[in-house]
Order: sequence, then structure tokens, then C-alpha cells
Amino acid sequence: MRPDISVIMSVYNGETYLEEAIESVRNQTFRNWELIVINDCSTDSTAEILAVFAAKDERIKVHPNEVNLKLPKSLNKAISLCEGKYIARMDADDICLPTRLEKQYRFMEENPGVALSSCRFMTVKNGVYMSGGAGGRCDHEALRAMLLTINPILHPGVIAKAEVLKKFNYDTTLTCTEDLELWTRLVLENQTIQILPECLLIYRLHDKQITSTTLERQRTEVLGIQRKYYGALLREPDEAMQNFYINGIYFKDHADIGKFLQYAKWLKRETAKNFDRSIINYVLFEVLAEYKRRGMSKATVLKAALSFPPCFLVKEILRRKKTAKTDIAKCVKVANALGLKQTGGTKEYPIFEQSITGVRK
Repeated sequence: MRPDISVIMSVYNGETYLEEAIESVRNQTFRNWELIVINDCSTDSTAEILAVFAAKDERIKVHPNEVNLKLPKSLNKAISLCEGKYIARMDADDICLPTRLEKQYRFMEENPGVALSSCRFMTVKNGVYMSGGAGGRCDHEALRAMLLTINPILHPGVIAKAEVLKKFNYDTTLTCTEDLELWTRLVLENQTIQILPECLLIYRLHDKQITSTTLERQRTEVLGIQRKYYGALLREPDEAMQNFYINGIYFKDHADIGKFLQYAKWLKRETAKNFDRSIINYVLFEVLAEYKRRGMSKATVLKAALSFPPCFLVKEILRRKKTAKTDIAKCVKVANALGLKQTGGTKEYPIFEQSITGVRK
């Protein structure tokens, strides 16, 4: 029987978390799936672990690479092997919550105009869990605009129409930003993307991730991607604006309110023809919210917030509080099911840890 969903995973030396990741797919309430795993020349016990799973579950199909292809090429190989109507991404160190595939399949079926969607999530690092994305917008127009400033789509939480991924594929010239490039390319090709506001994945953070070991390469690749995206929708910013964008907007390591206000003025002017002004205000407000979460003083953030229209500020603050409350309630429900207890954080970003009697995630 043809699977409804093909789950694709590429793994390189993933023995530490691989069993837990695969078991989370096997434990899905949705049963009609196949798992395509590309073993990208692992030198640890990854091959042995995969062999055990493939032997006990015929839905798990392992394909070893003869040479190390890296992630984009391996994912394209996996996509070419998929038989499902939809393709879902999964990493070898993350955890699917039990209803992930069921809810994502239903969402895609009920929204046939959506080419690709992702989900809300919780992060975990060293036994500490946090909610992700609470209060953010999930609609296509907002995500299209957010791609000007950040990557709003969680890659391992994605599900997409198989025909879309088979047509577009990942850019194999990239090494750690292939997801951002694909999202921007899909948007430029008028493909609809959304986020399902359900917490369906536990996203693991650790020091060996690509995202934490290749920062300079990321900066170079992101700038290249965004030059194309900005150039297609607006125009490329000058060198000084690009420098602030990559350091103060995308990565936010060098936040500067004065430069932020200059960037905001420039962005509003340049997006006037292709974006609704309220959505651009929302995107810029998200940047400020992240500045505040990273420790910028309330007084400094307030100075920049006063540059927004008062009506927008009131509406956005009310919308965000209402949405965040709903998102966090869902997150708390997931945490309770996992046997976690809240130990700190804020209303928008609570922190959870395993209780002594809690179940292992």
C-alpha cells in the first residue's frame, strides 16, 4: 500500500539520539507512513542501529551513501525515493510528538492550497525545555514578510506536498542554510507556506549542531540568499545596510536601536508596493521583541516602539497576548503529558524540566 506520508531523515554519526528519534516516528498515532533514512557515511554505530530498526519495521527503509554527500544532497536523494503524497522532514536528534503526523496530514488535506507547512515546537537542551514561537503569526503573508528578517520555518517540523519538493529540491551548493533558500524560492514561485499552531516536535539544541558550528559560513550564505530575495521583491540594500542586517537583524548579535530605526524606515519605504504596511510593522515589532528577550533595556525598546503607529501597537500587543496565551496553554499540555514541570521563564516563554517521576521523552 502506498504510504500517505514519507518521512525523510539524513544522519551522520547520530548514534546518541537516533533510536529515540526513530521510535518517536514509530509511535505516531498516524500509521500509514514510510521512513526514508539516508546514512551519510557514518563511522559510529549508526548503521547497526538503522539495521535493527529496518529489520523489525518494514516501513523503515535505509539507504547508505557511498560517499559523504552532506545534508542537501542527501535530502534530495531521499526525496527522489519517496512514495508518499506528502513528505515530512525529521532530524536524527529530534523527537516527534505522537500526534504530529496525524495533525499535519489533516491540516494539509484540509488546506489544499498550502504547499508546505511547519509546526510549533519545544526546545530541549541539557534537560531544560522551552516553548518555541509562542504568539507569532502563522499565515502565509506574515511568513513571506518575516523571511525578510529571519527564518520563521522550523526545518525538521516541515511537511510538504511531495510534488512540490520533487520539483524544487534543495540547493546543493549550500551547506547549512538550504532550508532558508528553499522557503524563499518557494515564496518567489508563489507557493503558499503556513505554520500549524500546534506543538508537535521537540527540537534538540546541542553544541554539535550545524547551526552552532558554522556561524561564519551561515552569515555568508544567508546574505547570498537574502540578496536574491530582497532583489526580487524590493532591491538589494547597500553594503552598510547589509552589514547591519546580518549582524543586527538576522543574527541580532549587534543590536543597535539607531541603526534599527534606519533599517525600519528603509524597509517600510521599499516594501510599500509588495507588502501590506501592517505586516511590515509586525515583522519589525518581532525584531524588537527579540531584542527585549535578549536583554535590551525596556527603555531602549520603548524608544523604538514609539516609532510605530499607536493603533498598530495596541492591536498587536493585544493580538500577541491572546495568541501567546493559547500557544502556551498547548505547550503546557504537552509538557504535562511528558511528565515535565514548569520551573521558571516568562508567560510567553516558560521553562520546563523533567520531574523525578516524569516519563522520559
